[in-house]
This record gives sequence, structure tokens and C-alpha cells, in this order.
Amino acid sequence: MNNIKDKIIISTQPEENFTEFAKPLEVLGAKVINLPMISVKESVISEQESVVLKNIQTVDWLIFTSKNGIIYFFKKLETLTGNINISKNINIAVIGQKTGKELEKYGKVADYISKSNLAETFATELKNNVITKNSKILLLLGNLAGNTIENKLEGFANITRINCYETYKPDYIDKHYLEIINNAQYDIIIFTSSSGFHNFVEVFNSKENLKKLKIGSIGKSTTKAIEEYGVKPLFTAQQSNTEGLISEILKYYSN
Repeated sequence: MNNIKDKIIISTQPEENFTEFAKPLEVLGAKVINLPMISVKESVISEQESVVLKNIQTVDWLIFTSKNGIIYFFKKLETLTGNINISKNINIAVIGQKTGKELEKYGKVADYISKSNLAETFATELKNNVITKNSKILLLLGNLAGNTIENKLEGFANITRINCYETYKPDYIDKHYLEIINNAQYDIIIFTSSSGFHNFVEVFNSKENLKKLKIGSIGKSTTKAIEEYGVKPLFTAQQSNTEGLISEILKYYSN
């Protein structure tokens, strides 16, 4: 039996991801509140990085780990070259089906799609099964992404990283919803990134109530960041994406 009806669920993910997450839960009767703790914008890149993008046709592989990487890469490419064309000889590897689907919007199909959402697993797959030694690789990430992939491929491939987007704390955060959390007038608050939780801690007034938070986490790295503050999530999604998160919420409330 599903007991999610009338549950108050607070989402802290970026504004543009809210509807996809909220709609399936709202259909089942939950009330989902939008309280984004991270925003995304295009990065300013260096002249040297601009030259790399202008000479994109010399690259062997493009590597993406998120939809945002694809969106802001093609935005940069169009600004610098006047189009989004890349050679058919360039291979593309991505993490996850959704990233692959985003790529298709630009008329490209990924040559390799990792089923794992972990950068370390993805990097191992690339090194062992996908790319060849000394390949010229361009890694398109966000400013807060770790160095796992380039560290794993260093010495094996010629890898260049460009941060084509950045995540930051939103300029406006609704204090009314922070009060709802502070007064425990909600059922669960969902975090989908380490940076989102760090930003939340910065704006949450009641540090003594931090350990009382009822939290759901999208994955292991987010849970690790949460636990560093002495908070134990009620659950961590087994599959680190929207579907996995929704599934975990439904499972939690089916007990």
C-alpha cells in the first residue's frame, strides 16, 4: 500500500529539474514544495579554453557526465563557432540514459553510455573498454565536479577539462519554507547534491535542529556530505537519478 498521499515533500534540486521530480509524486497525492538550493549558469572560460573549443574537430572523444554539460557545451560551441557542428569522427561517451537523450536533441548519438552514475566506475569503463591509449579527450563538466575522471585517465589519454557551467547558491531562497522546515511542518526534504546540502546548511538558521532533519538522499556522495554534518538520511536512493529517487520515496512510505 502507498501512504504518500498528503505527505509534504521538499525538493532542493535546481528549478529546471523540479517538474520532472514533482509530477509523479503529485499524481499520487503528495504535496511537493520547490525550494532550490542550487542554480546553474554558463561558465566564463579562458582564451586558451576557447581555442580548444574552436579546434574541436581535432578531438577524439567528448566526455559528458550530465545534461548540463551537454547544454552548456553546445551553447559555448555555437557562441564561438557560429554552429553546433562536430565531426562524425568524434566519439562521445556519457553517463546515463538521460544524458544520452539530451545529446540526441543536438543531432548526436552517444557511442558509449555508462549505466553507472559513479564517476569512478565510468572512468574505469572508459579506460578498460572504451577509449584507446593516447586518445585526445575533452571532458566537459561543472565547476564543482571532482577530478576522478581526469585522475583515472591521466597518463593513459591526453585529457583536457573545461568547466562549461557552474552551480551556485540561488540569489533568493524562500525563508517561509525554511521556517516550515525549522518547525518540522514537513515529512521529508530531498537533497540531490553535496553542494545543495552545503548551501542549505549556510541558510538554515537553526543549527541545533540540523540533526533532527528528515532527509532523503539521491546517492552515496550526497549522503557522505550530509553525514559530515552529523545528519543521518532516512534513505539513500540505490539508483542515483530522478526515477531511483522517486522509487525510494515510494518504498519508504509503503511501510
